[in-house]
Amino acid sequence: AATATASATADAIDSTTSSTNTNTWEDLQNAIAPDESENENKNEPVLTFYRDTNGWCPFCERVWVCIRAKNLPYQERLISLQNKPDWYKEMVPTTQVPALLFHNSNSDDKNSRKLVWDSLDIMKALDDMFPDTPQLVLDTHEYKEASEMNALLNKVGFAFVYATGGLESSGDGEQEQELSLSEKKQEFLHELDRLEQAIVGPFRLGQEFTGVDAEMIPSLERWRYQLPLSKGVDILENRPVLAKWFEAMESYAPFAERAGGDEYSWVATSAMFARFFGKEGDPATIATIEKSESAAMALMDGFKDAVKENECHGKFALEAAAKVISNHEAIAKDCTNPDPKSQQNISRAGSVESAEKMLLAVARMLLKEDNAIQEAKSCLLEDMGVGDDERLDAAKAAKTVATRLCTPRDMSAPAAKILRAVLMIVAERLEE
Repeated sequence: AATATASATADAIDSTTSSTNTNTWEDLQNAIAPDESENENKNEPVLTFYRDTNGWCPFCERVWVCIRAKNLPYQERLISLQNKPDWYKEMVPTTQVPALLFHNSNSDDKNSRKLVWDSLDIMKALDDMFPDTPQLVLDTHEYKEASEMNALLNKVGFAFVYATGGLESSGDGEQEQELSLSEKKQEFLHELDRLEQAIVGPFRLGQEFTGVDAEMIPSLERWRYQLPLSKGVDILENRPVLAKWFEAMESYAPFAERAGGDEYSWVATSAMFARFFGKEGDPATIATIEKSESAAMALMDGFKDAVKENECHGKFALEAAAKVISNHEAIAKDCTNPDPKSQQNISRAGSVESAEKMLLAVARMLLKEDNAIQEAKSCLLEDMGVGDDERLDAAKAAKTVATRLCTPRDMSAPAAKILRAVLMIVAERLEE
């Protein structure tokens, strides 16, 4: 069905006009709009998932993966952690995310609803409310032991991650602090080694994904990419079983196709987090920022060739297209913002108009689904709709959008991979 829809979308775009560079945003929006038969067949959401806007909350990620593992139709309400709405604070006693609203929670009363907060409580409630779906929270000794082990790993891990040492100071107090930091590091590495021995494989408890895997992935995926930059620790070093577990998670669609981040996003946010939470002028903070930005730049060099023409999956190209089409105005403003609040090291383009033209061309390319990469490489420059005097600025806008794109905040990792590739191909061609 997805392939048929994708082909119909591409046909609609091709038939809208004989000249590709005259499509409007309205044309593209109409082309991707689901028809009435799709709306009729679409399942009504049985859940409302309240999560953080950026997709960085580890507790939200646990729940997100579990909802998707059960293949339950749901709708989202995004909550800004910096400016939580009053209605949310009144609704959820803890005022924290995540929270999950179960629609029709009583089989005898179709209008009944149930709100649950705290990620572990939500995971158990999902099993209880939907007994015909895969049961993820197991009532076994092995499950309880694995969950407790993960809780301890998180405790010692975050104690190490946020520990500070007196590297630039002298005196008894600083020496004790440095020793404490060293001890915290060893405690963290010890728990990682315990995990390495405990993973049954390919998932934590064996062949099937369980709630323990959902508990584990949020912290581990961050540490995998960020700790080499901030603490000089590679959690996969000499841990082949943990590496295989990551491979299993990356092959598990409920995680990999929406809830998971990607290497570039976690590396880029590492510098952002250091700026937000680190001490200004602190050598360790400065070093983390410099390492993170350098690593991000190196990853950017691989964007253009990250997706081969025969590896461009239509459903993810369409996901990226839908995001660009529905948010093009905000994207154009962001990539030309002269006074950005974050990632100030990334240069911005100068013209909203040229950015809009570039985004329109990129959206048309993405709507070629499986052929999006090929279209980006072969489309005539004049058909992109960007004037000769606008091309350099439009190219800068394309690069800025590619570097600002963050998963899972903006879209899934597979969709972001395709969008970044198309943007960088377009940027290179506009610079010719």
